[in-house]
Amino acid sequence: MKKIFSLLLSSLIIVSCKKEPITPGNYTAGTPQQDTTTWVWQYGNGGTIPTGGGTQNSELLGTTWVLTKVVSAFATSYPNDTIRFVGNNNYTLNNGAVRPYQLSSSAGSTNKTLALYYFAPFGGSHYSAQVGFYFVSDGFMNNAEFTNIQNNTATTRAWFVKI
Repeated sequence: MKKIFSLLLSSLIIVSCKKEPITPGNYTAGTPQQDTTTWVWQYGNGGTIPTGGGTQNSELLGTTWVLTKVVSAFATSYPNDTIRFVGNNNYTLNNGAVRPYQLSSSAGSTNKTLALYYFAPFGGSHYSAQVGFYFVSDGFMNNAEFTNIQNNTATTRAWFVKI
């Protein structure tokens, strides 16, 4: 008898539930209406992402370095060439013509990669080296192994000091 009564009560509760029909515009209260007829420019900074996006200055920008020692093959030289990083990806050598460079880092690496393009003290070709992550704040690059980007077998070791 209890089972029949509980079954009857359960079915009565289920049958008595009533759903509201969904009709257009019958949504939750407080939904803001947006005007989609005109487009509004919402970015006051040229469309760059205000936090974290856009371009950042290279940490080499504005620094000056002296190339104090170069070891190539079995020859050692002490050129004392001055390198000025005049842009986010440009340098000058001894106040000469502007040449490109690239400073990059990859995820999971404790080093950065410095690529100097058309670098005359190493022969005028493109050279790249792994440098320490904090080399700019340390103020030196000691025994950095620069590899010719176009010929991976040609390497040059160099010493730089920030002035």
